[in-house]
Amino acid sequence: MRLWITRTEPAARDTADRLAARGHDPVIAPLLRVRALLLDAPVPDHAALAFTSRNAVAVWSGLSADRGLPVFCVGDATAEAARAADFLRVQSASGDAADLAALIRREASGRVLVPGPACPAADLAALVGPDVPIHLLPVYETVETDVDARGPVDGILFHSARAARTFARHHAAAAPGRVALALSDAVAEPLRVLGFAEVRVAARPDEDALLDTLGPEALGKPLGPV
Repeated sequence: MRLWITRTEPAARDTADRLAARGHDPVIAPLLRVRALLLDAPVPDHAALAFTSRNAVAVWSGLSADRGLPVFCVGDATAEAARAADFLRVQSASGDAADLAALIRREASGRVLVPGPACPAADLAALVGPDVPIHLLPVYETVETDVDARGPVDGILFHSARAARTFARHHAAAAPGRVALALSDAVAEPLRVLGFAEVRVAARPDEDALLDTLGPEALGKPLGPV
């Protein structure tokens, strides 16, 4: 299958490598790009960090040299990125924002700093509740691009609701006859009305489950007309 990867770089390249290893033809055309923000106020004291994406790890790693605090990550890929950035005490919630909140409630002692996007997909502070102080620190924003897949594709991978909404606004005409592969129900929601031949949703909000929606029967084959 020729598959359009809509997620941001550099994670899109990792996804492309995994798809190529499965025999597919990946096309990297991110609908969003990451832009780091300047910090305009002192960072408050904190006892731990929480990351909701690999982008957050990458941007924060360039802003702070401290690698000794406990780190709570939303999923395994984010945790791997934190370890690769030399953070020493990393735990993964292996799930979504609600799972990360549960991990923080269980393990955190003191304020948790959450470097992340200017417009988070979930309200982590509300999910954690009043027992653990959470400080959200915007360190990057995602901005829309004007790229497309540069040719016909059989399927389109969506890792975030923001990418799905961007696609719906600017590329809806590319949906009919193709298959959408969504990381979660929230990601799939803006795609269901666009006329895709099928919208497949990962069983878990991680990339392993997302790629599993392709299925071995789809190897190298289109799932519908293009």
